[in-house]
Amino acid sequence: MTIILSQNFLNEVESFTERKLHHKFFLQQLIDEANKNNLVEKFEELAFTGKYVNGLFRAIKIGQANPDITNLHLIKEDLMKNIEKVITLIKEMTINLNQDAFAEINLKFIELSKDQFNNITQFVDDLDQVKKYINHLKRNIS
Repeated sequence: MTIILSQNFLNEVESFTERKLHHKFFLQQLIDEANKNNLVEKFEELAFTGKYVNGLFRAIKIGQANPDITNLHLIKEDLMKNIEKVITLIKEMTINLNQDAFAEINLKFIELSKDQFNNITQFVDDLDQVKKYINHLKRNIS
């Protein structure tokens, strides 16, 4: 079942999760592109992947504090692979934006310097919140 990404969707996410989104404007751009270009399922995939990446960040944080965890390198490899997937999905969803908007997104999220890594970390946290709300909607609609 595909969800409906209304203009009020992100306000509903913030209300449901009781947290402000870090990159609400960018998320709204993605929602607008998803609605305009029939990419709602891709947006849902992005939300799912973002939630997964956020979980990997938590696992690494816990793993670094626990010397009994020996597969931390595998978690880090999975993290990098899925960050690349998030970036690929962002590129696919924003390909039709004007050049200035795409350049801004590229500078803020895609070129993985320290600043972009911080932005992507905040962004996947936002996606985690979006996915929680999507899951809530799907449970209550079906």
